[in-house]
Amino acid sequence: MRGVDFGTYHHTTPAESRQIREWAERAFCRLLRPLYPSRAPLKILDAGCGLGFLIYVTAKRFPEASITGVDVFRRGSMRELSIRQAVKNMKSLGIDTRTSFLKRDLTKPIKADAQFDLAVSNLVFHNLGKKRFKAYGNIFDALKPKGHFVIGNLFQQDKADMNYFRKRSTLIDELRESELGSNYKIRVFRKR
Repeated sequence: MRGVDFGTYHHTTPAESRQIREWAERAFCRLLRPLYPSRAPLKILDAGCGLGFLIYVTAKRFPEASITGVDVFRRGSMRELSIRQAVKNMKSLGIDTRTSFLKRDLTKPIKADAQFDLAVSNLVFHNLGKKRFKAYGNIFDALKPKGHFVIGNLFQQDKADMNYFRKRSTLIDELRESELGSNYKIRVFRKR
């Protein structure tokens, strides 16, 4: 992946960030595999896309999908964050014709041409505090009925998050990774 830079997560080294992404790629692929046929022409939303790591993962898994990355593209949890670098990554990966980006705060409604079949996110919502519930709602509002939300996050207040998700969806799968911290889980929800 020459010319691709997915950045360094805060509080990690570049090597640790690569290791996190290697594990996350395997885990997300395992959880995405049974949701849809690989050739399904899906509309996918990457919520808090950063420099496009999960866009790359979902594009590889679903070669017919169109993927929209949403982020505020402000430096914060990732020093290298910019929409320019994200676009450059997609060109370097050869997936720029089926990817697009929206500069938007997840706590504001996501306006898109069509509703999404699938939303993915990794290591975003724990940064939002209580505003994460508004962001969760905006993601579910952007999903089609029976659409899936695959979220990897540090669920520090797990009970509150699960109570929220139960109101809008059904938990259909979960993976935990203790090496990333006892609160890190990837969960698959199906919108009601």
